[in-house]
Amino acid sequence: AKVAMAIGGMLALLLAVPAAAAAKVLILLASLGPTAALASCISLTYQLIFLYLLPLAGMQLWRLRAACARSKVIGFLHPFCNDGGGGERVLWVAVMELTRQQSLRGEDGVAGLHSKSWEKQEAGPAAPGGPTAASFEVVVYTGDEASDEEIRAHARARFGLEVPKAVRFVRLRYRRVVEPSCYPVATLLGQCVGSLWLLLEALCREPPRVLVDTTGFGFAYVLAKLCGVGGVACYVHYPIVSSDMLARVAERKAEHNNAALISRSSLLTALKLGYYRLLLAAYSFSGSHADVVMANGTWTAAHLKRLWAREVSVVYPPCDTHALEQLPLGPRPTSVLTIVSIAQFRPEKDHALQLRAFALLLRKAREKTREGRSNNAQGLVPDAAASTVPRVRLVLAGAVRHAADKRRLEKLQDLAAELGLTSDEVHFAPNLPRSALMELYGSAAVGLHTMWNEHFGIGVVEMMVRSTSQTIGASLAT
Repeated sequence: AKVAMAIGGMLALLLAVPAAAAAKVLILLASLGPTAALASCISLTYQLIFLYLLPLAGMQLWRLRAACARSKVIGFLHPFCNDGGGGERVLWVAVMELTRQQSLRGEDGVAGLHSKSWEKQEAGPAAPGGPTAASFEVVVYTGDEASDEEIRAHARARFGLEVPKAVRFVRLRYRRVVEPSCYPVATLLGQCVGSLWLLLEALCREPPRVLVDTTGFGFAYVLAKLCGVGGVACYVHYPIVSSDMLARVAERKAEHNNAALISRSSLLTALKLGYYRLLLAAYSFSGSHADVVMANGTWTAAHLKRLWAREVSVVYPPCDTHALEQLPLGPRPTSVLTIVSIAQFRPEKDHALQLRAFALLLRKAREKTREGRSNNAQGLVPDAAASTVPRVRLVLAGAVRHAADKRRLEKLQDLAAELGLTSDEVHFAPNLPRSALMELYGSAAVGLHTMWNEHFGIGVVEMMVRSTSQTIGASLAT
């Protein structure tokens, strides 16, 4: 009886029924035989689902749809808005532009987010109940613990951007459900399911009239439409699942997202291909429900057009070319040639390849120096030809977002030590402020980028503006 009362208390919390009543039900079940108890449990479960949970869910859905219809909020879904990467720069520039449109009188403040279906639904420049230039509020859904002022200060230091005071931040408690560390197996599937839960939390905390996804939660768009969000816009940096990913798995190549155990097994490879194809089908279905689709380059746009069968606008990411144009174009220091890599410390950026390539470069340079000195000692070449190769330094700069990135950075530092690279030869520069990054651009003789299928590469563009020689992977997208 005591156990039944305890379990009854938990049921009371879940079902909002008196604890004594729930306990009586459990005591009654305990007095029955196993077969009768099982039948009663099945019956109770059926009644619980169809007589309580489904009507309750329907009522909550109706309330949510009504709240979205009344809302005057444009919500940006970006749970990692304080990371300091290229995606965050896109977010802040978009937010700044929308708030700037508040000063445009007589124009719809969400004009840039309209599709044809949206225009039919919300006819006229200022649809009744919809957000207008004078009335809409910009909200950013974030899971960061930093305060509003700390987030604004970080955007100012990292990008030189002033996030308007009018922007409001809505905190999400369950951001961890989309973090890859929660899913050691079937990571993509776990993150996709987690994005549905995170979206529901965002909609319940602040129902938006327009939802703008700048992170890449393509699996959640159909749920957003079901919950009554009037318009869904998305800025896609890269498709979550692409035909290129399937091709790499089919080739049985070990990558950061294809373990060697799987690549060595034909059975596991076939299972993973089936898993990817199912995800691709779900991604295509949900993504087709977006009203406005923007991609950061032609490579991403081409993939989305095939997957979603939607019109896709190419909107290149904001690159701070103005600040780079102010840097002097004089010759770089010749005593030390600096190779610079600008990329977040994420596995797909392949910093380990950069370290191995740099170690090989130094080894060949030392061999060339020794060969030159040997030839000079024998009088085969003049002194000028036997001069030492200039000192070379590699600088790896980028954002470190969380504990996983910190561990990754530590492993890279350990790898550098294993390769015999000293602190004078390799320098790690995480989370540089914008001013220090500009100085680094100014000293760079060569830019290095090694990500496979890089979807754009803001750092590459900024190096080009600086007239810096580039060494990049052949799969760089544009």
